[in-house]
Amino acid sequence: MRICRLILKGFRGIKTGQIIFPKHSVILGANNTGKSTIAEALTILVGRDRMIRLICDWDFYSGNTKPDSRFYLRATITDFPESAGNDPAEVPEWFLGENAARPVWWHEDNQVVTYETDQPANSTLAAEIALAGRYDDDNCEFEILRYFYYGDSDPFVDGCKSVPIARLRELGLFLLPSNRQWDKLFSFGSSTFLKLAKEYQALPGDTIEKLKDELKSQVSKAEESNPLSDILSKAENELRSFLLIDDPNKLAFRPTSLDSQAILRSLVAHLDMGDFLVPMARHGSGMISLQSFLVLIAFAEYRKEQSQNFILVAEEPELHLHPSLHQKLVNRIRATSIQSIVTTQSPQVASSYHPNEVVFIQNNDGNLESTLLRKESIKDIQTNSIKKLYFMQRPQFYEALMGGTVIIPEGMHDYEWLTLWQRLAQSVSGDGQDYKLRPISIVPTSDAAIVDTYIEIMKFQKNAIPMVDGDSAGQEYISSLLRCDNLPSLIITLGNNAAVECLSAWLLEPALSNPEECLKEILPDSQDRNLKKLQDKLCESPNKKNRELRENLVWEAINNSDCQVRVQEFMNDISALASGESPINQGWQIRTINGNIKIATANHITRL
Repeated sequence: MRICRLILKGFRGIKTGQIIFPKHSVILGANNTGKSTIAEALTILVGRDRMIRLICDWDFYSGNTKPDSRFYLRATITDFPESAGNDPAEVPEWFLGENAARPVWWHEDNQVVTYETDQPANSTLAAEIALAGRYDDDNCEFEILRYFYYGDSDPFVDGCKSVPIARLRELGLFLLPSNRQWDKLFSFGSSTFLKLAKEYQALPGDTIEKLKDELKSQVSKAEESNPLSDILSKAENELRSFLLIDDPNKLAFRPTSLDSQAILRSLVAHLDMGDFLVPMARHGSGMISLQSFLVLIAFAEYRKEQSQNFILVAEEPELHLHPSLHQKLVNRIRATSIQSIVTTQSPQVASSYHPNEVVFIQNNDGNLESTLLRKESIKDIQTNSIKKLYFMQRPQFYEALMGGTVIIPEGMHDYEWLTLWQRLAQSVSGDGQDYKLRPISIVPTSDAAIVDTYIEIMKFQKNAIPMVDGDSAGQEYISSLLRCDNLPSLIITLGNNAAVECLSAWLLEPALSNPEECLKEILPDSQDRNLKKLQDKLCESPNKKNRELRENLVWEAINNSDCQVRVQEFMNDISALASGESPINQGWQIRTINGNIKIATANHITRL
């Protein structure tokens, strides 16, 4: 079984929203769009009771809780056993009886649920589980009700059919939270590890009884050591005088309360290094972070052996792990889970998923929008530049989607130059200037594919800004962009005949008066060290394609404070223009065409 759809209403930062889940999926989006909210909603709705925390005001949209405030969550469950043949009567525990689900039909092709009595064509049997939360004003407490969905209603007033705990156990959803502290060790204090041991019937009962006897009599007895024994003797006499203990009863100290549960919880995992033991909790963050994951994987393997369902929801599973392990992490998740739903900020983790497994989300004033990047496979994409974007440049493309404003340059040289300058701007302080380096992502764009890339980006990220050269080709790109269905709100263009090399020369110009090794190499004659000569050199074919040269020049610019100011100013101006604010440099010319499309031209950057 798997969850194919989640609907949220009034939950946390989401006023309304719907997410469609493939069998295995990764959720991408900028910060504060709702990735963690989705993971928590799934856990509250169909997770184990041990996972569910108490709800509070901030689980309701806007946090302004009133007696009539409600939040609603609803999941559609499908892919019941093939042996059932989409016949509800063959799955009686779900669809027959007093507390049972209403049979509904999931249409994978157009991703909707329908409610016919008989199975429609191209559909599969499904059930809907819902949960509602409210604030009980009379008792001053929060309540939740989990029920089978039979239509929109208020279950607290209208009544409902409760979901038996056995159905949730059968579904088998487990959470790997981003905060690993609650369940982080191989210990019997971990609910997941304890449940796994119980499932395997692996609780060491005989050993615990033996250990209990040893702790009672064979451990070193702290109460017999002086001068502690004198202090305890006085305390014992006082207790006897108040008739609270009898003679010869005495005080004794033991490592636990000597009941089985306390002894289990006192067992702490160590790594045996041969000559000494090191507690697992004293290892690095990577080791600690991975332990919860490994316990869940062991649980998944067990349920798989028992032909039981397992759905893993993992929040940022890559936390504290080396990037080289990210791919292995994803592969283990996919191999052991019937279904996996992963949230991440890692382009490496995200790029392990095909475009038809990537759910991109945006939150527009509480309205959650989710989109699969692609429904077809990469091989079926018709445009070569877009196919390359999803195949060869997937990590960089996914990273751009997770950012704020997306800048779409003319080609790969532009992308590489701009990415280097952005890193420089982010690495230095503003030196007292009012620079606002808002989040900007730069998408890798195949040469001459700016229009196709813009069209693709606009399917998901509405704040996409093309940036073109100031030559005739740049003007042709602008004309093509203005013929798109989704028109850009802003286009950035360099000045007269300027290309990205002219921008880079302008940013490097302050370093010409005191050049370092790389600048001296391309401009050996001190008489030639001016902006025009630097433009000419950077535009020459060998230099234009030289990636090492570009990187070396940027490293030299980082040592020049005037270069730093220019770079920060330019990146500030781009982000200001994207936000509808005025740039700092007075060389920008902003004009409006077709009523509301702005063309921002950097007239201070021209080809000399």
